[in-house]
Amino acid sequence: MKILLSCLVLLVLGTSYNVHAQAYFKSEYATASSFKDENNQETGGSGDMFKLQGGFSLPLSYKQYDNGRVKALAVSLDAAYGIFNNKGISTDLHPDNILNTTVSLTYLTPISNKWSLLAVLGGGVYSDPSKITAKSILGSGGALFVYHILDNLDIGVGVGVTNSYGVPMALPMGYINWHMDGKYEVRVNMLENMEISGAVKFNDWFKLRLIGFELDGMSAVMDVDGESKLFGTMSMKSGLQADFKIGKQSSIQITGGGNWYRDAVVVNRSIKDYFRWFGREFDPSFKTAGYFSIGYKYGF
Repeated sequence: MKILLSCLVLLVLGTSYNVHAQAYFKSEYATASSFKDENNQETGGSGDMFKLQGGFSLPLSYKQYDNGRVKALAVSLDAAYGIFNNKGISTDLHPDNILNTTVSLTYLTPISNKWSLLAVLGGGVYSDPSKITAKSILGSGGALFVYHILDNLDIGVGVGVTNSYGVPMALPMGYINWHMDGKYEVRVNMLENMEISGAVKFNDWFKLRLIGFELDGMSAVMDVDGESKLFGTMSMKSGLQADFKIGKQSSIQITGGGNWYRDAVVVNRSIKDYFRWFGREFDPSFKTAGYFSIGYKYGF
C-alpha cells in the first residue's frame, strides 16, 4: 500500500482547499483490531481509534465572474485530536495521542476561460500533545493548475512542497473533482480527504449517501532515541451515511461502515529514508474494523 505513504506527504500539507465560508465538527471511532508488522504477521498487539476534528474556512475576498469562474482568498483553521487505545504496541511505533492543527491561506483565481490557479500556503503542529517542540511545527505549500473540462468536472496538476522530511521537498500533486447534483448525487474528490460517494436525495431535509471510498489520516513528529522521525496513519474506509438537513445552512451526518485499512508508518525525516520505504512490501497496519462517525456542518 505504498500509495498511502505517498499520500502521507499530502496529509502533512494539512491544508484546506475550501474557499467557501464553512464550519464543521466531526467525531470518529474505529473499533479495536489486531496489529500486523512490516512482514504482514500479527504481533499480538491491537488498538482502536477515536478522533475529534473541527475547523472553519472564511473567505477574505470573493468574486464570481459571469462565466462561473471564481476568484477568492480564504483563510482556514483545522484541528484534529486522535486517541489511540493500543495494547502491546510500543509508543515508538504508534503514539497514544496525536494533535494536528493547521492554519492555511488559499488563493484561487482564473487565468483563462478554462484554466484556474489554486495556491495554498499553510503550517501547523503535528505531534503528541505532551511532546510538542519546535520540530513539531511543519510548513507546507502547493500550487495547482486546474482545468475546467465541464461545469461539474475539474482536473489539476501541480507541485506540493513540505518540510516534513527535514529539507523542503517538492512532489507532484494531482486533483480530480467531479460531482452530479439533483435527486441522485455523485461525488469524486481526489485531493483533500479523498472520497468517492453517491447519494439519493429523498426530500429537502434527508438524503442517504453511500461512501464507497474515503481516505484520511493524521501524522506526528516523534523523537525516538534522539532521532527525529515522522509517524503517519491513514484510514481507508467506506459506509452508509444519513444526512439530515436541520436548517437552511446546517446539517448532521451519521455514518456506519468499515475501516478496511489503517496503517502505522514511521520513517526517518530524510528524503533518503522516504524513498527507501517504498522497497518494503507491507506497511505495519491494523486489520479491518468497524467504523462510526457523527458530524455537523454549517455554511454561512
